[in-house]
Amino acid sequence: MADLTSLYIERNDCGNCYRCARECVVKAISRTEQGTAIDAARCVECGACLAWCHDGAIRLRDDVFLARKFIKNYTIKVASLSPQWVTEFPGMDAGRMVEALKLLGFTHVSESALGGEAVLQREKELLAEREGVSISARCPAIADYIRKYKPRLAANLLPVATPMLAHARMIRSWWGHEARIIHISSCVAAKSEAARNPELVELALTFTELRRWLTEEGVDFDHIMGGDGYQFEPFTARAGLLYPLAGGGVGERRLADLAASGAVHVVRSSLDQVKELLDGMTGRETDRIYLDMMACPNGCLGSNGATAGRDSYVAQCGRLNRAAASRRMIDESYNLPYISLESTPVEDEAVNSFVAESDTLRALDSLGLSLENAQIDCNGCGYGTCRRFAKALSRGVVCRQMCTHYVQTELSSRFTTLVNKLATGVAVVALEDGALRVVEANRRLASMLGPDAESLYDASSGWRGTEAESVLPFVRLVSELAESGDESLVRDIQVHERILTVSVHVVQRSKVYLLICRNMLFSQVRNEEIVARTQRVIRENLETVQKIAYLLGENASRTEAVLNSILDARGGVKNE
Repeated sequence: MADLTSLYIERNDCGNCYRCARECVVKAISRTEQGTAIDAARCVECGACLAWCHDGAIRLRDDVFLARKFIKNYTIKVASLSPQWVTEFPGMDAGRMVEALKLLGFTHVSESALGGEAVLQREKELLAEREGVSISARCPAIADYIRKYKPRLAANLLPVATPMLAHARMIRSWWGHEARIIHISSCVAAKSEAARNPELVELALTFTELRRWLTEEGVDFDHIMGGDGYQFEPFTARAGLLYPLAGGGVGERRLADLAASGAVHVVRSSLDQVKELLDGMTGRETDRIYLDMMACPNGCLGSNGATAGRDSYVAQCGRLNRAAASRRMIDESYNLPYISLESTPVEDEAVNSFVAESDTLRALDSLGLSLENAQIDCNGCGYGTCRRFAKALSRGVVCRQMCTHYVQTELSSRFTTLVNKLATGVAVVALEDGALRVVEANRRLASMLGPDAESLYDASSGWRGTEAESVLPFVRLVSELAESGDESLVRDIQVHERILTVSVHVVQRSKVYLLICRNMLFSQVRNEEIVARTQRVIRENLETVQKIAYLLGENASRTEAVLNSILDARGGVKNE
């Protein structure tokens, strides 16, 4: 399973909106003319893209079928359940939750909060010994991000296993190495972490997958009684129940521990916040700082592996805190087994994104960005700066259509080319700051308005941005059309010795208008207009003739009927 990626894109469902490629913090999603794809080497599997994709094209690998095989093939099957289950299944007590999992085929159910408590305790011990910056590695996505994108800070990661792996080692100490483990949580990154550690965890499921599995197996919570016979084994967790919270469920006791160690506690949740914080760090800072960071907004409570439409963050925090408080009263003391909490060694996975300066300049040029105007940096592409986007373009992981400047320039160029090839005069005007201004106009229109208009056209880049009233003598027609509420109007306007037929059309109501002008003295236009107007007159006359013929026909038939009736009457008198 180590070569499988957890996230993938169903290209047939992709709406080509570019949002995932723009929003991805680590730019692991490529968007080219060939389609959209996720680069497993760059992805840290934070799962944020699952929420960005409104088409549902980005999906998380479904491992329920593997879980069913797992249940059939092993004897000792342990569910390592994240404490977040109390927010995923509100109102459910521990007994009913344990019974539901055992109905799926698990022989034991234990909470990974036990591993979380051991990890938090070990972090406290290390913080008392270390100087400088220390970074918690209990979020697998954060650990991956630092190793891949901030390798200079990799040495600052605390060498402590994640709660999932720590709990797996505990389970092996309780039920032996024959025990096989499935971790269940809302964490998307747990899937890849399980794949990297198959000797500890068989596979990881999300709560979304668990819900579907329960439904398919017909496990209905309404018919589950629970009771004292169903409890978490070998005992219930306490403080570790809060490790999914942003900040690790610090609490008063943990704040006191951190204060005693002299470490400044800095909390960040969401990968973009983490990136912003780490961009300015070198790893050689001398102050004792504890960076407690998680990749999902609001910690694990914001992960996309949980069911959509959950309660608010505040409500979920309340449930976790109430559960932790109640368990302290149930179980006052227990001893965690001695296990190694060291993190599994991970090879240097730094992502090399080097691009030659010549390639970067060539990409900028293809976007219409020279060295002088390469600092637009509108971030419409999601890469922050034009140079970063140009490097990605050189690597072939993005397409030029993601650059808003390129798209606007290309469309404008094509529109200008098309307009300048027309035999008629064309202008587009828009209302800006209370005045109508020229957005686009062709030379044909300037030539229709005379030499002075042509000179101004050349001197002002085609009148772009010029007040329409100063260059278009018929701009009043726009106000006339706006007041009428119609979609278009046509007027014959005399400009100098020329007669222009001007048609005005609404492009965007009260905002953008299109003006088309034809010179009636220009032979081709005049002939076309004469033909069009002659056809219109003929059509109108034919309609009149048809109406007259109809009326004459109706009157003739009535006259004939009257005469026939008179003749019939006279014939009857003679017969008498």
